[in-house]
Amino acid sequence: MNSSSDFDAFYRAELLPILTALETRRRALCRSLGLWAGVGVALAVAAVLAFRAPAALLVAAAALAVGGGLVWRWTTADFVRQFKAGVIAPLVRLYGPALRYDAAGHVSQARFEDSGIFRQRIDRFRGEDAVAGRVGETALEFSELHAEYKTETRDSKGRRHTHWHTIFKGLFFVADFNKHFAGRTVVLPDVAQRALGRLGQKLQELNCCRDPLVKLEDPEFEKEFVVYGTDQIEARYILSPALMRRLLEFKRRSGCPLAVSFVNSAVFLAITTGRDFFEPSVFRTLLDPARARQYAEDLRFALGLVDELNLNTRIWTK
Repeated sequence: MNSSSDFDAFYRAELLPILTALETRRRALCRSLGLWAGVGVALAVAAVLAFRAPAALLVAAAALAVGGGLVWRWTTADFVRQFKAGVIAPLVRLYGPALRYDAAGHVSQARFEDSGIFRQRIDRFRGEDAVAGRVGETALEFSELHAEYKTETRDSKGRRHTHWHTIFKGLFFVADFNKHFAGRTVVLPDVAQRALGRLGQKLQELNCCRDPLVKLEDPEFEKEFVVYGTDQIEARYILSPALMRRLLEFKRRSGCPLAVSFVNSAVFLAITTGRDFFEPSVFRTLLDPARARQYAEDLRFALGLVDELNLNTRIWTK
């Protein structure tokens, strides 16, 4: 799809009939959710009036929240599956016959850990909306991922509480770089130096959880990123001036925190987006062409990383 008119034609011919049928389903779903909400609130109010105790209000609120979440998942799951099969899957096929879409699939935890970007222990790992295949000469896969670790505390009464902390939530992208790397190079957002200046740079050098710090010759790049690597020469070879410029421009255009690594023969990108890419709205119409266009733009954003990093230009051979 190379132009706005191409998308408009695809939208009218392929997506609009599917979206029209799904819109009828969405409206019925909204009515059903409204009924369930009314029943839940009525039961909560009845419980509070019956017991007339502050604790009853807390229990009713907790039950309403838990019950609401369960009802939401139960009533919307099939609608979401139909939407992704009828709308997102055709969009993926439009962008590349060699691409496969799996709404329930995701990049594996092993692949995520292989990147070396995140060093925190993972206690919960999930994802969705996996796309895999080839764009030109480049094999790739990407999906939304959410990785977390947990901590536990005890209150004054000795009760244990579990707290979940996000390690990463966003789009995780893996592609063939067409070169086998002898070492590992990791590029992270440079939070310390931006906040603390020279002191931040010293703290980076003392980071015992990472490989040695790699110093580069691009001060603009080093204001945004910090680089660690097992092989200083290889890291500078990979991060050519052209590649550093592309990463810098992509980070600024997307406005998203970006981390990159080069391990074995793959490039890994972790893009913290803070939103779901391919989810339908239950409470807004599906017949707005701008929303369908946004799904297409999200897909172009992910697949465009091949061009952003110039991966189809085989400047190296394995």
